[in-house]
Amino acid sequence: MSEKKKILLVDDDPDFVEAVKVIVEKGGYDVRVAYDGQEGLEAVAEEKPDLIVLDVMMPVMNGHEACAKLKSDKETADIPIILLTAVADRVTTSTYTHRDMLESEADDYIPKPVEPKDLLELIRNWAK
Repeated sequence: MSEKKKILLVDDDPDFVEAVKVIVEKGGYDVRVAYDGQEGLEAVAEEKPDLIVLDVMMPVMNGHEACAKLKSDKETADIPIILLTAVADRVTTSTYTHRDMLESEADDYIPKPVEPKDLLELIRNWAK
């Protein structure tokens, strides 16, 4: 049997992290978690995940900054990154816009709240 693909989930909401972790693990993946962009970078260095699901709005280092750092490092540039964000619901109260999502170096993005089946489908498409 082949080894499970390793997914790193980076989000500052512990309840959301726990819910998504359960869903993704039931989908057959090995899930690691981090709670801000800096922790995420440290986890990438230690874990070498096959895919990163990265929230945008987080303390310490936001998802855009973490994504830019990962994509600019030749060691991690090839790891697919999916930005997971509530920005779509908060465009009027956030400094982030839809254009930020499209212009980011992430490989894909999906808005919160996310349907479990949609997130799993996206993960399957990218975690090859």
